[in-house]
Amino acid sequence: MRLLILSHFNIFKGPIIVLKVPEDYVSNNYKNIPKYLNLEKKAFFIYDYETFKTANLIFTTPSKMERTEYEELMISVVIINEYLSPKIFQSTLKKIKDELKNIKDLYKNLYSSSEESATKLLEIKEILLKYYQEINQIEGIQLNIDLNYNLPWGTHICYFYQKKEDLMDILIPYIKRGLENNEFCVWVTSEDLNEKEAKSKLKTKIKNFNEFLKKGQIEIFPYTEWYLKDGEFNFQRVLDGWVQKYNYAISQGFNGIRITGNTAWVEKNDWRDFSDYEEEINNVVGNYRMIVLCTYSAEKCGINEILGVIKTHQVATIRREGKWEILQRINDSILK
Repeated sequence: MRLLILSHFNIFKGPIIVLKVPEDYVSNNYKNIPKYLNLEKKAFFIYDYETFKTANLIFTTPSKMERTEYEELMISVVIINEYLSPKIFQSTLKKIKDELKNIKDLYKNLYSSSEESATKLLEIKEILLKYYQEINQIEGIQLNIDLNYNLPWGTHICYFYQKKEDLMDILIPYIKRGLENNEFCVWVTSEDLNEKEAKSKLKTKIKNFNEFLKKGQIEIFPYTEWYLKDGEFNFQRVLDGWVQKYNYAISQGFNGIRITGNTAWVEKNDWRDFSDYEEEINNVVGNYRMIVLCTYSAEKCGINEILGVIKTHQVATIRREGKWEILQRINDSILK
């Protein structure tokens, strides 16, 4: 079950629900958003509770209420009884915010009883209903045992592999699905499966692969040309690079961008910086029609590294003794 809520954030009373979709859903048994604004500094933030999660976006709007220049509103998606990261709703919340901010005297119309305000309130409801349909069409993260990928925009997942064959088994169908979905695909390789081997396997497994390559729908290059460009890892440069790739993809008429990067090159002294990068990329992925799959060599990761990686991804996948297993981080726990 998912709810879409527009709230006024009162610093003393906490959130006051203005509109809720669906309207008839009873939500008295839980708090959908944190009580005080100063608990969270970011405009977009996530809270996990025992039976539900929330994705929240705070934004300011001119007040017109003669008490302060600006008021704060919050859009929340409440996800009940679903194992789904709220992060993937971030781009949708921002689209709602942009539409709402285009409404003249938004805050005044929410709290006025005039005939004009009633008309504006219906307009706001229509916006919420439109995006409520959109968030309900997000099918969730499904990484089935047969590798039938169904990944919504904003997904950031990782895969621990043991052998080169395992790596190919997950990446070939991942790229194939992206090409079939008219997505721009980028594959950054390492020594475990280099650029030449990746292209050879794709040509063997994907019909008309050369046509995808010719029209520029896929790029494959080694980590030295991306992560270690100029001989050092700079995570801000890498993040900016993904946004540039995304902008290029959209300008060329692709639906979005699908990324995979291999981390076998990461040494001990680079691990902290790369972990910071993995954490920060979550804030990037949610803003765009972007899907990211990071691959890690299980042999090169100790237990602390593995736990750290899972913490920065929505879903972790591993293949052990020939069997695929899905790990997911829910409420700071790791579940199969």
